Amino acid sequence: MIPIPVGSDYRMRCRPVVNYALIAINVVIFVIGYNLENRLSAGYARLYSAELLLNPEAPQLYQFFTSMFLHADIMHLGGNMLFLWVFGNAINDRLGHVGYGAFYLAGGVLAGLGHMMFSNAHVLGASGAISAVTGAYLVLFPMVRLTMVLWFYLITTFHISSIYFLLFSFAKDAYMSFNGTDNVAYAAHLSGYIFGIGVATILLATRILQRDSFDLLNLIRSAHRRGRYRRMAAQGYDPFSQLGATGAPGSKQWVKKRNIAPPVLSDAETRELELRTEISEACKAHNLDTAVLKYLDLLAINSDATLTRQEQLDVSNQLMHSGRHAEAAAAYERFCKYNGSYERMGEIYLLLGLLYGRYLNQKDRGVEMLERAIARLNDPQQAELGRSELAKLKNESQQGS
Repeated sequence: MIPIPVGSDYRMRCRPVVNYALIAINVVIFVIGYNLENRLSAGYARLYSAELLLNPEAPQLYQFFTSMFLHADIMHLGGNMLFLWVFGNAINDRLGHVGYGAFYLAGGVLAGLGHMMFSNAHVLGASGAISAVTGAYLVLFPMVRLTMVLWFYLITTFHISSIYFLLFSFAKDAYMSFNGTDNVAYAAHLSGYIFGIGVATILLATRILQRDSFDLLNLIRSAHRRGRYRRMAAQGYDPFSQLGATGAPGSKQWVKKRNIAPPVLSDAETRELELRTEISEACKAHNLDTAVLKYLDLLAINSDATLTRQEQLDVSNQLMHSGRHAEAAAAYERFCKYNGSYERMGEIYLLLGLLYGRYLNQKDRGVEMLERAIARLNDPQQAELGRSELAKLKNESQQGS
């Protein structure tokens, strides 16, 4: 049995409401009777219409859209919605709500066109659009770990990088598009994959989407560099020796030995290094009061100094807990400046909003931070706290004006 993905370790920055809406729409349409399973039932006969399927022999524009929201039976619907849940949430998070909605619909239309090139059979289902989503996932998140379920006498789970599962799925659909004989629209799947891969690649290559160290383009570039290094090493290149000086005759000298004097540090730079070491040791020993004192000494030497991500967060939290609100706000701001990709940034913005609004009497800045927090928080209680505090600050600002 083919393993089925049921989840991933991707951490979302915002709630993927468009993907939730797409899943809900597909389920509602199926439940009210627009499905092949009920087409012969007298109770649903008035609801079902074959004109809503994509007919390759006489296609209508609306059929490209209506067909992608219809499913043959409960298994067809369940499988598609599971894949849309696992892969669509992350793409919604990365492309944004409007971008993801447009991408999903365009993927479904292109998948329908691909089906028409290979078959004259009527087609329905969201799998073409979902294939576009998984194609984009392959490019954007190839190293995200998927949780897979495998049933073979016993049900077991395991984890695998998404690149392996999605490349296997792509290869299977490519093969079945030309050799399949069953009732599955493999050509639509393949077309969706190609569309999703192409669009995601263009978005990364043109920098419309921010690049990531583990996106597919960077993985390919890293593999290319490793290949070049292996070829150079096979030709005699050794970065740790003086080839040419002591190597075989005719060998090229790739590296020249040079004596480099160590940099001379000023007293302030030496003290800064000492303080950073002491802060790191204090954080490891959970002696955060000492870490805070050393951090404030560090700022006296270098006002723009920042620590490692966890150390900066620990010191910021300790400053807030000890009631040093101005220093805590400045420390959190510095954390935000250098850790913009932190997966729980919504919570940091919430803390900043509370600090500015409740303790520092900077209501405008508090409103700004809370609005940022609400857009990023996934925890309902934290989001409700942010909305409540935001309404309170706006009300106080209106009364003050």
